[in-house]
Amino acid sequence: MSTSPSPTTVPEARARIDEINERVVELLAERQAIVDALCELKADADRTVRDPEREAELLAHVRSVADEAGLPPTLAETLFEEILAHSVERQRRQRADGAAGPSAEESSAEEPADKATGAVSTCGAQA
Repeated sequence: MSTSPSPTTVPEARARIDEINERVVELLAERQAIVDALCELKADADRTVRDPEREAELLAHVRSVADEAGLPPTLAETLFEEILAHSVERQRRQRADGAAGPSAEESSAEEPADKATGAVSTCGAQA
């Protein structure tokens, strides 16, 4: 996947890792901005925060891509489970900041409350 030659010194390897880390953080920030926009779109469409089917599809896809790239699929899955959890929490906070609180409909059994806050919302999280 990499087109650059392998580093030949420890400082060179560390510099390349630092560059990659910066790109990963930039991509996560870009993803987060899209999640924020998705939250608004989902709220407008009266959609719930979580979509277990979409989340399962996303994790299966990530595992497949990781496997093809030579990365342990469990590592990719674990990382994306954390990213998804952050997306859900962020969207719940975003929704709570824009509303007085969840309605009875939003607190339905199909949409479990957030473990930490007990909050339930209607923004989408399957980004």
